[in-house]
Amino acid sequence: MPFTVWCQHRLGTVCSLMILSLAFSLSASAGKLQTVTLSLKNASLQKTFKEIEKQTGYSFLYSREDIEKTRNVNLEVRNVNVEAVLNICFEEQPFTYTIVDNVVIIKRKFPDPRISGTVVGPDGAPIPGANIQIKGTNTGTVTDAYGHFELSTTVGKTLVVRIVGYETQDIKIESATTPIKVTMKISTSQLEEVIVTPGGIKSNRRELGTSNTVIKAENLIAGKAVNVAGGLQGKVAGLQINATSSGVNPNYRLILRGQRSLTGNNQALIVLDNVIVPNAVLGNLNPEDVDELVVLNGSGAAALYGSQASNGAIIVTTKKGKRGLTQVKASHTTTIESVAYFPKLQYNYGAGGSAYGFDVNGQPLFSNLENQSYGPVFNGQKVPVGVPLEDGSQDSAYYIGNNTHNNFWEKGVTNQTDFSVSTGDDKSTFYLSGQYAGVTGTTPKDKYNRTVLRANGTHKTGQYINTTFSISYTQNRYDITPVTASIYSNLLNMPQNVDITKYKNWRTDKFANPNGFYNPWYQNPYFTLDNNRSKQRNDYLVGNIEVKFSPLEWLDFTARQGISARNLSSKTTVGAFNYTTYAEVTSASKTDISASVADQSGFTTELLTDVFTQARKSFGDFNFNLIVGGQWRQDQSKFIDIGASGLTIPDLYNVGNSTSNPSASESNYMTRQMGVYGDLRIGYKNVLFLHGTGRKDWVSILAANNRSFFYPSVDLSFVASDAFEALKDSRTITYLKLRGGWSKVGQVNLGSSTDFGAYYLQQTFSQANGYPFNGVAGYTVNNTLVASDLKPEITKGYEVGFDLNMFNNRIVSTVTWYSTKTTNQTVNTSVSNATGFSSYRVNTGQTSSSGLEVALHVTPVKTNDLDITVGGNYTHLNNKVNNISADLPRLSLATYASGTGSYAVAGQSFPVIMGKDYSRDKDGHVIVNRTTGTPLVDDTIKVLGNAVATDRLSLDLGARYKRFRLAVLFEYRGGYKVYNNMGPELDWSGTGYRTAAFNRTRFVFPNSVYEDPTKPGTYIKNTNITVADGNGNSGFWTNDENRTVASNYVTSGDFWKLREISISYDIPSSILSKTRVIKNATISVQGRNLFVWLAKSNYYTDPEYSDAGNDSNGIGLTGLGQTPPSRFYGATLSLTF
Repeated sequence: MPFTVWCQHRLGTVCSLMILSLAFSLSASAGKLQTVTLSLKNASLQKTFKEIEKQTGYSFLYSREDIEKTRNVNLEVRNVNVEAVLNICFEEQPFTYTIVDNVVIIKRKFPDPRISGTVVGPDGAPIPGANIQIKGTNTGTVTDAYGHFELSTTVGKTLVVRIVGYETQDIKIESATTPIKVTMKISTSQLEEVIVTPGGIKSNRRELGTSNTVIKAENLIAGKAVNVAGGLQGKVAGLQINATSSGVNPNYRLILRGQRSLTGNNQALIVLDNVIVPNAVLGNLNPEDVDELVVLNGSGAAALYGSQASNGAIIVTTKKGKRGLTQVKASHTTTIESVAYFPKLQYNYGAGGSAYGFDVNGQPLFSNLENQSYGPVFNGQKVPVGVPLEDGSQDSAYYIGNNTHNNFWEKGVTNQTDFSVSTGDDKSTFYLSGQYAGVTGTTPKDKYNRTVLRANGTHKTGQYINTTFSISYTQNRYDITPVTASIYSNLLNMPQNVDITKYKNWRTDKFANPNGFYNPWYQNPYFTLDNNRSKQRNDYLVGNIEVKFSPLEWLDFTARQGISARNLSSKTTVGAFNYTTYAEVTSASKTDISASVADQSGFTTELLTDVFTQARKSFGDFNFNLIVGGQWRQDQSKFIDIGASGLTIPDLYNVGNSTSNPSASESNYMTRQMGVYGDLRIGYKNVLFLHGTGRKDWVSILAANNRSFFYPSVDLSFVASDAFEALKDSRTITYLKLRGGWSKVGQVNLGSSTDFGAYYLQQTFSQANGYPFNGVAGYTVNNTLVASDLKPEITKGYEVGFDLNMFNNRIVSTVTWYSTKTTNQTVNTSVSNATGFSSYRVNTGQTSSSGLEVALHVTPVKTNDLDITVGGNYTHLNNKVNNISADLPRLSLATYASGTGSYAVAGQSFPVIMGKDYSRDKDGHVIVNRTTGTPLVDDTIKVLGNAVATDRLSLDLGARYKRFRLAVLFEYRGGYKVYNNMGPELDWSGTGYRTAAFNRTRFVFPNSVYEDPTKPGTYIKNTNITVADGNGNSGFWTNDENRTVASNYVTSGDFWKLREISISYDIPSSILSKTRVIKNATISVQGRNLFVWLAKSNYYTDPEYSDAGNDSNGIGLTGLGQTPPSRFYGATLSLTF
């Protein structure tokens, strides 16, 4: 009979245990000497003990109450010693045992202490769902919605903390009573990174077969750019961002993988919280609100966003509140803007020129009236400036060169204040933020301010419904001068000995007043900027609400409504000024200025509706993710312009304040687009992923028989590092993904971002010049004939590449090669005037773009106190026009009156700079007149250079030492040319550096030849035939043989820029704890575009600028419309409460 002791009394139990414990101290284990054979399935311990007792001489002593709480066991052993069997039985049970002689005593384990803690991210927000495991065991738990966890273990054990997107951490338990706080670090590995893809769908990065780049918030705002696009420059391979203008809120042009459309939109699509928004919204979005920015280089977003995404997409996701964390943040940034560099000028010669004659030494004579600086060498003497005033007083200046012109441009100041509140629980999250930025520019009196309010949130209703919303309101206000180009021209046409700043007070200073200003041809710049003002108002509303119904774990139904609206108004004024009779007589070019006003108001509204369902299912080694949906979009706009001149009451800028009829126009546009789409991703063993999309769109702006079109795409991703055992065990390769894809996408190239292409296929009428006349209206039809079968432009392309991480993610790299071709280009070709039209809009032509995109980052040092990461990205671009049409070998994109400009030319890079050049021999030497030495001008417009950078390189450094962080970014662009329209103006004024290259004397034109009179068609190197007049007032530098020749002003566009540098310091918590309120505080200093290194030939300005504007494909042109380039530097204080 089994020896089982059932104790009725506590005393008996204690006595028995004491006796047996004593016996234990004298005994030796015999359990290893006896064996058992057992085959038990889901057996209780009591049953197991009975089986052991049957086969051995062992008895068991235990409490029946306790043993009933244990879990059942499975045993399949043969001739195994008793101790080994007992170890299996008590594994992960709350009991242990000891053997005294042949008695097995069952006793409770001494309970492990409960260890608790929280897991948070770098920002202090709790991380739910983190896996906590005791190292070397299968015991563990996961964090709850508030990042909290508890489990039983002992001091000295190590906890392993894991979650996708963060680095795995080992935490040794030092105390059983002090809660553990684990701060996770964002992983540099791309292996399991989850990113937001089109439609707001979250995808694992390993699944994606096309190129993409994720920019985290901390990288975007490192330089504290007010504009999101400015913070993105140089950080993404394949993405070229140009600040096409200057001023208080510059415009940026964002191009991914070159230009595809000859005349249509080539900019990347901007998506803000799943709402398609115009490019201008980036300049009105608070960068502090951005949580993550994903750049999709190819057309992979087209299935869910439509053909608008054919140029790639930038998906911006703003912050939401976080569960279990309530935070209040506030920060203030002050930034100083100063001119980084000025045009290269000459400071040796002043007013006058050869037109006024020469002195006995052959020097051109000085003129106190001349704006051109072709006079004698500066001598330091005091000279008159301008004519005597009516009261007999005379303005004067010392005849000595100086750079006081530069002092016209002031230091700009930006003060930016941000705050945010975020909170969340297991049901809802909420994020509220605000920003005010006040900006003064380098142009005197130019001002800008921006106010941004945002509210984002999520809410879970019941078990199946999740709601997400986001809404932002932005208002900006401008008070600027609209005539920057005129002001710049006025400055350049002032001799270098004249201090412009003394003419600032033109209302009180008689020499600064237009009546007394010395220059009869060019106005006082201070008067010009005061007399020409523009006040603008823009209000932006972007909102989105999404409801997701998830009746099953694998099935979602989503409905989403978005809106993007802009309301605008502006008033542009010109003040009246009546010159005195004396001023008009002594300076015949001074004529009265009539007051005028122009008002504009309007709005644009986009409504975007999405409905889709997503199903996710796994079958064995395969998993499927299917999205099927539809999208509806409506764009509407209205603009009213009205203006009047000859205003009668001074300073009353109202169109009713005029004796003449005001000019007026009104335009209204509306378009609609509908699309249905499917998106299927098939995964095999989590290593191979096949992805395909298809979308069909219907657009209202095309003819009924052509308004629908279908476009598919397919891509493949293969994670080789998880597929092959040799790579799994590799100490070198951590992660290797091979990928490739093909796509076809259509884009309707009609209209602009304000008219949406509405009515472009129809013959529209406008009011004819001179009408209405005597109460009779008159209208004229436009001059463009449109092909009845006009179709979308079609882009087909492919890409292949790989992502490779090495040495435990110490080296992270991506490489992509792509190639695209765009056909059915929509262009205006010429047509006979006999048709009644001058141009014919038709589908013809093809462009291509191919290139290489590489990103590489290396982390040579990574410790608890010190992290260093260096790397960068490289882009090579080959963008070409393959053909246009037989009757249109070249297409002007943006040109000046001289014909110089940016063109699309068949067989050439897209675009190229074209203009006049000198006549040259077969070796490229300039042919000159063998009598006068003057170069001969070839009146044929020629290709003078590629206008887009073929190579771009960014180098960056990120370092952290304890509480200090450093970030540095350099960018290089090369392999292209720019035409500087400032050049002819500088040469005209005589202040340009070129004009003094030969000391204003006769000179042999460089690299020149002349025709051999005895052997026509052959040329002799010119060494002694000099240009007749090396001056410019009526000589070479101001004549057509110099200023109309575009090649003189085409320079290399190559540059290096220090894009960003920032240093920050986190104030220790030991200091902050004394405040009892502030949890975190960071102080930082930062700079943007601090230094720039240009090609030696570029005397002029920043080659990033575009004189053609932000929306024109005619790049490669710079002019006087942009202020001198700026550098920015400032400091920030950020507090978290």
